[in-house]
Amino acid sequence: MRFAERNGFIKEKTIQLTNIDKTLTNRLYNLVFTRFVKDFDYLSEELEYVVDKLGYKIEVRLQDNWNTVRILLQKVSPDIPWYMPYEIIEIFFEARNVCSSRHDEDPYIYKLWLKNVYAEINDILEQEKSGYRFINNRFVNITSSQELEEISTATHSDYDSVNIHLQKAFLLYADRKCPDYENSIKESISAVEAMCCIITGVRGSQSTLGNTLKKLETKGVVIHTAMKEGFKKLYGYTSDADGIRHGGIDFTKASEEDARYMMVSCSAFINYLIQKNNKK
Repeated sequence: MRFAERNGFIKEKTIQLTNIDKTLTNRLYNLVFTRFVKDFDYLSEELEYVVDKLGYKIEVRLQDNWNTVRILLQKVSPDIPWYMPYEIIEIFFEARNVCSSRHDEDPYIYKLWLKNVYAEINDILEQEKSGYRFINNRFVNITSSQELEEISTATHSDYDSVNIHLQKAFLLYADRKCPDYENSIKESISAVEAMCCIITGVRGSQSTLGNTLKKLETKGVVIHTAMKEGFKKLYGYTSDADGIRHGGIDFTKASEEDARYMMVSCSAFINYLIQKNNKK
C-alpha cells in the first residue's frame, strides 16, 4: 500500500473487475511494449496482425501502426471500452506466437522470455488490485499464484494429449463473452484420463479414468487410497447417468467455481502423477 493510501489521503483501491484505471493501464503498457521493443527488433508483422485483428487500417509505416495501438490503449472515449488494454495485450501475445516460427527463434529461449514477462505482468496486476491474472496468453479471473502455477505447469507438460485437453479447458473457462463451463469440466477430467492412459498404456474401450486409476500401481505409481477414491468420485461426478459428460439435467448449468475447481484440481493431480511417474 502506498503512502497516500496508508495515511488516508486517498481511498484504498478496490479490486478492479469491471474497470481498469489509468495507473494500471499505463503500467501494463509500459511493461509489455517496452519489453517487446527491447527484446525484438522485428515487430512489423506483429503490429500489422494486432491492428488488423482490432479492425483498423494497416499503415505502411511501422510508427503509424504503433500510434494506432497507443491511442487505443490510452484514450478514453465511448468508442473505446475499458477492457481494451487487456484485449490488445492478448492479441499481441497471440501475434508473437503466430509470427515467432517465421523468425527462427529458439523455442526454449522464447518460452523462458514468456514466463518472465508473465511473472512481471502478474506482479503489476496484483499490485494494482486487478481482478485478473495473465496465463497462457489470456487474462483470467484467477488470482491465486499457486493455482496459476499448477495450471501453467500442467498445460506445458511433455505430453501433447494432456496439454490439448487442459488448454481447451482453460480457453472454454477463460472466454468471458461466452464461457462454456460444462465442456471446460469435461476437458479437465479428460486431461487426467489422458495422463493415466499414458502411464498405464491402456487403450481402447478400457481407457477410462476409473479403469486406469486402478492400474497405476501395476506401473509403479502408488498413490494414497483416499486420493485415488477422491478422483474416482470426481470421475463419477462427470460420467454417471446424470453427470456432465452425459448431459444430465442436473449439470446443464455448471458454475464458474465448478469449472475453476476442476481445472485447478485436475492440473495439480496431473503434475503430481508426472512427478510420481518420473520417480518410479
